[in-house]
Amino acid sequence: MIASTRFRPFSRRLLVKLSALALIAMLLVSITQAVLINRSERQNYQALVKQLTSTQIPLLQTALWDVELGTIDRQLQRIAGLPPVAAVHLLSDTGLDIRAGEPSVQSQPADAILLIPSPFDTSVPLGELHIYYQHERVMQQIMSSIVQRILEFSLYTLLIFLVLFRALQSELGRPLNQIAEYVSSLKPQRHPPGLKLPRRTRDWHDEIDLIVDGFDTLRKGMSHYSEQHECVMQALASERDSLDLHVARRTREFAQLNSYLRLITDKTLSLMNLNHAEYPEALRDTLAALCQYRQFDACALLDQQAGEPSRYRLGWMQEKDPVWIEQIKALDISAGEPDWSIQRLSERTLLIRFIGPQTSFCCALRDAPGTFEPTGDELTLGTGQWLFSLVQHWDHVIGLDQARQELIQMSHTDPLTGLANRRHFEAHQLGELRRASRLGYAASLLMIDVDYFKGFNDLYGHSAGDDCLKALGALLIGSFKRAGELPSRMGGEEFAVLLPGYDLEGAVYAAEALRRSIHALAIPHEGSIWGQVTVSIGCASWQGTGEPDKVIESLLNTADAALYEAKRLGRNRVATPYSSDSPSNDVAGAPVVPG
Repeated sequence: MIASTRFRPFSRRLLVKLSALALIAMLLVSITQAVLINRSERQNYQALVKQLTSTQIPLLQTALWDVELGTIDRQLQRIAGLPPVAAVHLLSDTGLDIRAGEPSVQSQPADAILLIPSPFDTSVPLGELHIYYQHERVMQQIMSSIVQRILEFSLYTLLIFLVLFRALQSELGRPLNQIAEYVSSLKPQRHPPGLKLPRRTRDWHDEIDLIVDGFDTLRKGMSHYSEQHECVMQALASERDSLDLHVARRTREFAQLNSYLRLITDKTLSLMNLNHAEYPEALRDTLAALCQYRQFDACALLDQQAGEPSRYRLGWMQEKDPVWIEQIKALDISAGEPDWSIQRLSERTLLIRFIGPQTSFCCALRDAPGTFEPTGDELTLGTGQWLFSLVQHWDHVIGLDQARQELIQMSHTDPLTGLANRRHFEAHQLGELRRASRLGYAASLLMIDVDYFKGFNDLYGHSAGDDCLKALGALLIGSFKRAGELPSRMGGEEFAVLLPGYDLEGAVYAAEALRRSIHALAIPHEGSIWGQVTVSIGCASWQGTGEPDKVIESLLNTADAALYEAKRLGRNRVATPYSSDSPSNDVAGAPVVPG
């Protein structure tokens, strides 16, 4: 790789870097010089403005007041003749417009404007004096200064470079070339020649001398290496015959490790997609396969959460041994130093433990009689860590199952009243109507609406309104407990109850009983004509004929129509699609229970 790259001498690279540094320094010096000259000229301009304000402005003030044009022209010529000034321009309120100096710069904005006040009232201006500076003069000064500095710095740099090049060539370049030739001539022989550089005798040493000493040390090391190499070759020759035996043994070890890793992979993948009910049996099968592979006849897993007692999670035994299991269950697995550890509980029982700030874990393994062999700590510890991860995944599966059940419950339940929500009600209604159609019995629907509920919220506040709805929800849950009956909150103050097995007469009877129970709650409502919370109920019934999928909307619309009829008739009543203008009172009837 080194032979194929282009050779670049060290001295040349150093001179290139020094040249770059010199150019950067020259640039910085030039910029600094330009900034200083520019700052000096600005100070000169400020001094010029002060001078003109104190000397020329009073003269121009008098000349403008007396309207002496000759005097004004001479003063402007005098100001324009000053070295920093390129031109001046005088404007007065009387219309005077006098210019002096170079005409080419007067088309540009003025660099300074001096007001000429009245000699009798300084607050009244007589005119303005516009001053234009010699900017080209400043640029010429900057350029001449930069050129001068560049010439000086170039001569100084060239002199330094000559001295450095001479010193580098004699003190560094030649010795390094000789060292490179020596290195390229080295061969893997037993006694290579020493490195000698033709340098003058000195009473001090430098880096080149240290390199020469290092190569001498390297030469001696190579000689020693050559001798050691011969010894190693002889040792290799003596080991050649036993090499096949070592290879075969290592191959068996790798094969066993590979099969063990395959076992872990297959069992882990088989456990990944199991549910909570299937996981314990699958994990027990995994323990059985592990014990059979590692020649254990029993295995037990325990864990412990912070602040809780340890619990026995799972185990496998080739033959039942309750005494050993009780001994393992009695272990205090959280006692000890935090971290993973391996220890012997008895001659045959091995414990792999993990102690953490929140969770502790223990895996107890028992050797089969007469098969104990010392096990590598890393492999054994890896086994415990793998089983710990499986137990954690088991807990994760349990948590996911609980979360799933909670989500299902939340998706089916109204959070305020605890009743079924509209979505769950519609799905349940379809199933019940299909069953009613299949078994040939009737099904009814109650639509319930709280009377004057908006006025209730306006009078007592939304918090009281929520309490009222909670009370009605609790009453509905307590009133309809038979299989298939489902009270639900449809939205706002509107509720619905599905009554499988009820004909219309039985539904009206149940609705009237519900209306009386709500009336008996005696929830105060000053905005109602009855002085308490009441409900209106619409009833609709289906006799189990027709397609349930097509009947659902019709049944809901019929119950809604009956509810609106109850409201039209005066509220606090039960109505059916056949109700007349005369309110219905207590209706006798009983639900029809499906046979």
